[in-house]
Amino acid sequence: MKTKAFFQAIIIGGGVPGLTTAILLGQAGLSCALIDMAELPSGPLPKPGTRTIALMDSSLNVIKACGAWDDLKPHGAPLKTLSVIDDSSLNVDPLRVDFHARDAGMEAFGYNVANNIIHAVLSKHARACKNITLLTPARVKTIQTEPNVEITLEDGQVIQGDVLIGADGRGSIVRRHAGIDVSERDYGQMAMTCLLTHTRPHHETSVEHHRPGGPFTFVPMHGNRSALVWVEKTEEAQKLLKLKKDDFEQAIQDRSRGLLGKITLEGTPDSAPLKLLYAKSLVALRTALVAEAAHVMSPIGAQGLNLSLRDVAALAETLIDGARVGLDIGAQSVLQNYQNRRRVDIASRIHGVDGFNRIVSNNLVFLRGFRRAGLRSLSAIPPLKKFVMHQGLVPMLDDARILRGEVL
Repeated sequence: MKTKAFFQAIIIGGGVPGLTTAILLGQAGLSCALIDMAELPSGPLPKPGTRTIALMDSSLNVIKACGAWDDLKPHGAPLKTLSVIDDSSLNVDPLRVDFHARDAGMEAFGYNVANNIIHAVLSKHARACKNITLLTPARVKTIQTEPNVEITLEDGQVIQGDVLIGADGRGSIVRRHAGIDVSERDYGQMAMTCLLTHTRPHHETSVEHHRPGGPFTFVPMHGNRSALVWVEKTEEAQKLLKLKKDDFEQAIQDRSRGLLGKITLEGTPDSAPLKLLYAKSLVALRTALVAEAAHVMSPIGAQGLNLSLRDVAALAETLIDGARVGLDIGAQSVLQNYQNRRRVDIASRIHGVDGFNRIVSNNLVFLRGFRRAGLRSLSAIPPLKKFVMHQGLVPMLDDARILRGEVL
């Protein structure tokens, strides 16, 4: 058996949340090991993939704290206006409400960046951090968390640590090992994602159409290009994905009502089933969960990764503050502090997005009327619109210093 190496934090999962966690901790002087089954990207940046992330202002502060924003900004498109359109029926005129960043005192709500570009840039920064050891590709064979964390990899390597962080997605092995139960529900929907060019400018506006099958959202990219996130009932989505390119483009054209002019599809659409999942605890013995290991939701309102990065910010800050005063960062009292900080934000987003998805993805007459009445109220009552904008788009339910753009 190989010599055991010790790290203050062991992170399983090399996606954006896991990399961000490792970089924040490593930059603060904590030794970290990051384990993932796949090799992390290296070399030149890839072409943008079909899945993009609308990084809101607080999430940008997390990326900036990692030192990665200067590399990412040239690849991002600003989101200066977010529009919601009730588009319940082709026989009823759409009802639109616009939220302008300037009304919240901001230049932009955030930036839209391809997920694979974010991943590649963060991978570069993780490789450059002397306190981070990347164990990729590698598979976990066993996990032990008592009296300390001990991970055995399939190649026989053993590593030990103070705290184990599960950033390994909705099928999290860390969560399963910790015995943390989840609540979950299949939405019976699929999200289709693709990149498009169009003949009309998007004016740096993200437009979310609310239709009976689910939200149909254009998010701006550079030039006359946008990413589309199209949610439909599973059966309908499977039919759409079988269409020829011209027919798929026409389906987008019809549903967009020509808002962006003529649509041209770039590449092949991707798709994924949608579900609701949330862990009943974020912590267990020497273990903490972040991101989709802890919660999965509908893509309405671009809440997913932004919520995940708030997990990362709170956990990193909690562990760093604990280490600075000499605490055992894997102690239950330290981890419980992380859970207490995140409980309200996660619960409010999970239940809020779930409830909103039920209302939006429904063609019952009374719910359609309720949706439209709500949008009319937002248009007619500016203070209500401002409140919704701040709570939904500029959330401040966690006061992590990183989220405010302050130094750790």
